[in-house]
Amino acid sequence: MSCCSPSGYGAVFGAKLAEKDARRYRRKGLPASAEWLRDRLVAGGVDSQTVLEVGGGVGGIQVELLTAGAAASTNVEFVDSYEGPARTLLEERGLSDRVERRIGDFAESHDEAPEADIVVMHRVLCCYADADGLMAAACLHARDRVAFTIPRRTWWIRAAMWLANAWMWLRRIAFRAYVHRPDAIERVAQAQGFRVDQRSQGWFWENTVLQRNGYGDPTRAMQ
Repeated sequence: MSCCSPSGYGAVFGAKLAEKDARRYRRKGLPASAEWLRDRLVAGGVDSQTVLEVGGGVGGIQVELLTAGAAASTNVEFVDSYEGPARTLLEERGLSDRVERRIGDFAESHDEAPEADIVVMHRVLCCYADADGLMAAACLHARDRVAFTIPRRTWWIRAAMWLANAWMWLRRIAFRAYVHRPDAIERVAQAQGFRVDQRSQGWFWENTVLQRNGYGDPTRAMQ
């Protein structure tokens, strides 16, 4: 289960942040970690594939994948703060009829979400206490690939997260951030029939694309 109530998430991921994210995407496009996921997914082929994104925010990654040839996308969001800016962005790009947006806790009610060829979780696992449950649900829904981004497990990032959580505790904000173990997350995916296909590390974020066994090219080297 998540550590937080929807109000806890809403206190951090509110309407002002959603509008800010939408403005930033219009000006600058995707952040670097999301660009990496997009580029690797597109390079692996997205034509006519379906996308399921968990916690996609205003939906920038979905917009990019649909523009690159994906057929349709579903977004599952824990709170409704992003719905207005996301729908406006989809209307601007002429993509409203190809995206379905839902509100709910994906890990606990994932059976209500559709399967997809690609499941994306960009900077989402760090916002959820039960990373294993969230990854297991993602793998159950992915026919081909799972792409995700998590904070690197370094001492300085763990210290920064501790300070951020302490500040939220003092402010009585019911939200916590996590630096999960990547090896534990990947073991969950392996148990569901996935292998690590590609990986990249920046100063703060670590990006991974998982491939379901029997799909893709298992001899391709990780990047």
